[in-house]
Amino acid sequence: MMIALCIFLWSLFLLLQACHEPKMLRFARLQKPAWLQRTRALRFVLPPMVLGVCVAERPSTAIPVWVATFSVAALLVALGWAGLARYRELLLTTAEVRAAALRKE
Repeated sequence: MMIALCIFLWSLFLLLQACHEPKMLRFARLQKPAWLQRTRALRFVLPPMVLGVCVAERPSTAIPVWVATFSVAALLVALGWAGLARYRELLLTTAEVRAAALRKE
């Protein structure tokens, strides 16, 4: 359960980080969300919080679990972000094809 919580918190941190990066937003063809300004401090609180959860569970393995859960969360967020970008690209391509077909008629 602790590992799942750590992966969730790391994923939240990485998603917030990606939403703060203009290049990542362009890659996924997203606008900068309005709620993002209120979550700025959360980006800096989450990593120590995850470390605290790991230390509270078992201090002897806290650092390896902390790093391993970050790696799993990074993989999940990267795959999800790439999937989102591909999905949005397909939506835009489909919309362009429909618009071109309507112009021909």
